[in-house]
Amino acid sequence: MSTVLSEWTSALTKLQASVTKDLAEIRKQKAEIQQLKDDIYTRLSEELYIHNDKRIILSAPEVIIGNVDANGMLYGDSGIVIIRGGKVNLEGSGETGTVSTKASIIEQKAVDPGADGIQEAVLSNSKIINQAKNIVIQSNESDGYFSQTPISTGGTGVRIHADENLEIDVTKSVETRGKTIDGLLSTLNKDKTDLSMAATKQISGVTALTTEMELLLKTEDLLNASEILTRTNVVDLDAAQDKFEAMVPAMHNALDSCIRTLSQLAETNRRITALKAEQKKLNADKSNFKKETINTHLTLRAESLDIEAVDGDGNIRENPEAVINVQTGKVRINTCKADGSLIDDSSVVITTKNMVVDTANPKLDDKGNGEIPTVGSFKVRAKDMAFESVDNTIKDGKLEEKEQTKDSVFNVRVENTNFSSLDAKENSTSGRFMVGVENVILASHDKDKNVSGSFSVMHQQMLMASIDKDGNATGSFKVNVEKTDVAAVDKGGKALGQIVLNGKDVFVKSMDTDDKGKDKNLAAGGNMVLVAEKMFLGRTAKKNTAKQVQISADKTGLYGTSTTEVQQGDGKAIVQLDGGNLSMSGSNMQLYGNTTANSNVEFKAEVKAPKLTADNLEAKTSFKSANISDGIAIPGAPSTASLSAKLKEEDAPEPKQNS
Repeated sequence: MSTVLSEWTSALTKLQASVTKDLAEIRKQKAEIQQLKDDIYTRLSEELYIHNDKRIILSAPEVIIGNVDANGMLYGDSGIVIIRGGKVNLEGSGETGTVSTKASIIEQKAVDPGADGIQEAVLSNSKIINQAKNIVIQSNESDGYFSQTPISTGGTGVRIHADENLEIDVTKSVETRGKTIDGLLSTLNKDKTDLSMAATKQISGVTALTTEMELLLKTEDLLNASEILTRTNVVDLDAAQDKFEAMVPAMHNALDSCIRTLSQLAETNRRITALKAEQKKLNADKSNFKKETINTHLTLRAESLDIEAVDGDGNIRENPEAVINVQTGKVRINTCKADGSLIDDSSVVITTKNMVVDTANPKLDDKGNGEIPTVGSFKVRAKDMAFESVDNTIKDGKLEEKEQTKDSVFNVRVENTNFSSLDAKENSTSGRFMVGVENVILASHDKDKNVSGSFSVMHQQMLMASIDKDGNATGSFKVNVEKTDVAAVDKGGKALGQIVLNGKDVFVKSMDTDDKGKDKNLAAGGNMVLVAEKMFLGRTAKKNTAKQVQISADKTGLYGTSTTEVQQGDGKAIVQLDGGNLSMSGSNMQLYGNTTANSNVEFKAEVKAPKLTADNLEAKTSFKSANISDGIAIPGAPSTASLSAKLKEEDAPEPKQNS
């Protein structure tokens, strides 16, 4: 005999078979069993069920729904209230209308719960919308009672406060998410096994109850086959009816539990399927996860943005733990318009006591030991660059420089230093390099302070100056190296340009010094070479002539390939070596000491001598003596011979002034 109980068992079997299907098939089976549940609960339920196909309205100044007594108090702080619908509205109307939600745990999930509330399907339109003129989200570290009332923004806005931790997390993961999915799948597979066993056992229980209840119904039909049997079996019929009614609650609970278990099993299978699909996608993305973009983005937009490390009393935190960290592979800060051009008068200002830009790359072991090599680069590109260490004052609201900061230091420590003004397109230099300080030290030395290395400066115009505000030279410039080469030559080695050394005292020497830098003795084997196509010593122009030139040496050599000449004044006295001849001229010439002439000597004017000793004496025109007279004495004509200077004193070329 087929009864409605058999239909119930068949429907449960179909629902059990659908738990491994997709969401659409599960919903179809749940919709079909919905009619079955209506029939079951209509026939078996002891609950009070009120239904109206139009609308039910509960109206009162105060409405309480729950497991409450006549005073509206909960029975034992227990009870479940479920509001289920395709659209649920909570409305607090009027200017003071309020919707208040209070519970130890408040949970919101934008998922489809399904007709039975068990399902948690994430759909494409999943979203939570909160809209208000003023939104406050506040978390406080309180026990027993919140001591702080949520503080409004005071107008239109959103305020989020937390006493300890506030996280805005826009991230995706592969490893962490994969491990989470593995853990969920492990739990869900265990739940699936338990639910499958429970469903099979519960369906067996429903089947046993169905068989027993169908047997009672069959017995009732036999005992009630005719009016005579009905009158005869009244007692048995009453007993069978009582037994059947006693089994109704058990059947009600068994069916309800079985349907709920099958729904939970269907939802568990759906979650497993969804997680496996997500896991498959994660595994496919794992190899390129670190290389390709993950399309996460956080945007903060406002006319003015403030990030402050302060406490709730408004104090700026100064303890070591107070810090603002930015950690990423790339950081970009720009003040640009939408087209990429700079905003007029835009600026970036960093004001701090200590600032470090670090491109070190630590390579440490688990104990924190290892190497910390410096890598990467630091580049500043600007039209006008300045490094200043000055103290300022404010007077009448205007910032004024007071003085250069005392004991200020600018250090550059690097293996290779390159200062250049280079046109990359033409590969040529231009511009100017200026150093203006009181003391300049450029040093390259080893750990024992021995000078080593090299120093190269290549620039079209270079100025090193230590001057005061009036342009007066001050301070000192010292270069102390093993080899010094100052050259003005082109790339082919052709000399060009000029080198000027100018000072009140100019010293060029090759000497050993003591530990205080004072001259000690000439450097052994030292050489000094001064050579040029034209050389000027002791004068730049007639009005700038040295008052004294002194040359002292163990050996002095003066060599001229064609002519060597020494002049006094405007040719008053001349000593000339020219063409192999030595000529001397002067208003009065005197020789001291024994003089020997090893070649012919010709006198073209009178010669006077206190005593003349001659091996052979010949007088061509006359010979005259105070004691002896022979021949005709004809006085010689006075000498009119003079020596013309071959070299003309020239002014030295003036050095070109640096622009």
